[in-house]
Amino acid sequence: MKDWAPEELQGHLEKGDRVFLKLWKKGCGPCRLSTPAIERIEAADQHALQFGQICVDDHPEMFEITGVDSVPAFFIFKDRKMAGKFLGFKGLEKLKTFVDEAMA
Repeated sequence: MKDWAPEELQGHLEKGDRVFLKLWKKGCGPCRLSTPAIERIEAADQHALQFGQICVDDHPEMFEITGVDSVPAFFIFKDRKMAGKFLGFKGLEKLKTFVDEAMA
C-alpha cells in the first residue's frame, strides 16, 4: 500500500480507478495493526483495486473531505464515487467482508 497525498487519490478517481483508501494517524495503534491485514487483502486482490493511504497528520483536510472524525477509516471508491466506508479496525475478516460487499 502506497502513501498518497490527496492529489494522488483525486488522480486515481478521475481516471476511474477502483480504490481502497485508508486514513490513518501517526501513533495510532489500530492504524498500525490494520497494515498487515490490508497487505494480505492487497496480495489476494480480485477487484483490481489501487491501494493507498493518507496520513491525516499531514492532510487534516481529509477529515472534512471524507466526513469522518476518527481513524483508522477505510473507503472503497468505484465508478468515481465512494462505494463504502468502514470505521475502526475490527480484524482481517471484517475488513475483507467490507471490501467484498462494497465491490459487489
